[in-house]
Amino acid sequence: MLSRLIPEVWKERFRIRVRQIAWEGRREAAPLYVPFQGDAHTFFVPKATESGARAQELPIPPREMWLGYGATAEEYLKSGEVHVAQMNELSREHGNCLGQAGRVLELGCAAGRMIRYVPDVAARAEIWGTDICAEHVYWCQEHFPSRFHFATTTIVPHLPFEDRFFDFIYCGSVFTHIEDLADAWLLELRRVLSPTGQLYFTVHDDDTVSRLDGPDSGHWLAGYMKSQPLYQEAKGQWGMLVIGRGPSSVVFYDTEFLLRKVSAVFQVLGRRPHAYGYQTAILAKRPD
Repeated sequence: MLSRLIPEVWKERFRIRVRQIAWEGRREAAPLYVPFQGDAHTFFVPKATESGARAQELPIPPREMWLGYGATAEEYLKSGEVHVAQMNELSREHGNCLGQAGRVLELGCAAGRMIRYVPDVAARAEIWGTDICAEHVYWCQEHFPSRFHFATTTIVPHLPFEDRFFDFIYCGSVFTHIEDLADAWLLELRRVLSPTGQLYFTVHDDDTVSRLDGPDSGHWLAGYMKSQPLYQEAKGQWGMLVIGRGPSSVVFYDTEFLLRKVSAVFQVLGRRPHAYGYQTAILAKRPD
């Protein structure tokens, strides 16, 4: 029972703290991404290993790569399966683009918690994952089969892909850590999204705040948010509230403000509160 309570209370706190440590410890040397073995003068990357093609057959990454998603391997894997299922369900409500996709991108793939389940719902897709943490990318390249492709990218709003390359793009809890560059990232994602493709991403919005003010008021993030003087002073006035800076920031949106921002770049298809824990999911496409 205790193992089920701990992830709910601590997983987000742990994940954010991991990002803070990685960012703060290497900020001067590598401000744009987190390098693999950043303190090493030399390093090597292991050869790829053979693995099964199904999600259950893929290796489980080391615990330090879980980013707080679960206290056990079973919980870690289940969270990825559930979040992909939620994403697929919203996509199916608006044309099932994920299931029909030829190319899929996960922005912020970490060690592949979600991406391992994408073939279950996008059987024909060529699958790509990108992340600013090189260690996670190298681990995925070593352990995932050849239909998966991974690349280390940076916090700069640029992706190394051709225009309109992907049929489906998703990013879970990525825009919750992007502050000043959110608009530029939305524009970049539109560039690489196909005319009939879909974008799925999750955010902290009014429903998140209501939940943290209400039934989840005991969550550590609720206390963290309420402890900020600016949150108390500007409550009801802010369109976007940012706590912290860089990839370790935590970003909250007023829902109307967010939808106006997204609608300048995309056509919003659907919105689902609490689709990713207490985060709200947004499904969008390129404007007609």
